[in-house]
Amino acid sequence: MRLFVRDLAGRTLSVDVAPESDVAAVQQQLTADLGVPVAEQRLLFGGRSLATSDQLAAVGVENESTLFLSFELQGGGKKRKKKTYTKPKKIKHKRKKVKLAVLKFYKVDSNDKVTRLRRECPHEVCGPGVFMAMHFNRYYCGKCHLTYLIKKDEK
Repeated sequence: MRLFVRDLAGRTLSVDVAPESDVAAVQQQLTADLGVPVAEQRLLFGGRSLATSDQLAAVGVENESTLFLSFELQGGGKKRKKKTYTKPKKIKHKRKKVKLAVLKFYKVDSNDKVTRLRRECPHEVCGPGVFMAMHFNRYYCGKCHLTYLIKKDEK
C-alpha cells in the first residue's frame, strides 16, 4: 500500500507499507527518510491524531491516502487555582430617591407668600438658588465647600 505524507514545509513524501501494518511502521520509515525521532512525530488523518498502536485499515487509511506530519508539542502551563475570597465585597452606598424633595426648601403660607427654609450660599461661585446643608453644628455648601459654624449659647 502506497501512502503520501505531507510535512510542515509542504513537501510530500511517498511511503510504502503493508496494508495490515500499523502507524508505528509508517513512523519508522519517516525516521529513516527525514531523521525525525518517533517520539517527536505526530501523524494526522481525517482531522484526527493517530496513535502508534492504531491499525491503518481500522482508522480508514486506504491506498494513496495522504497523512499529515506535525511535531509533538510540549504541554501548556499549569492551570491556576481559582482565588477564594474570605472577606465579602463592600456594598456600595445607594442614594435614596425622595419624591418631591424640593418641598423641604420652601414654605408657602396662606397669603401665597413663598419663604425659603434653608440658608442660601453667599459665595460668588454659587449665588442664589444654591442652599446650604443644615447640620447640627454648622451650615455647609456642597458646591463651594463654604462652612459656617453655629455657636450655641452656654448657660
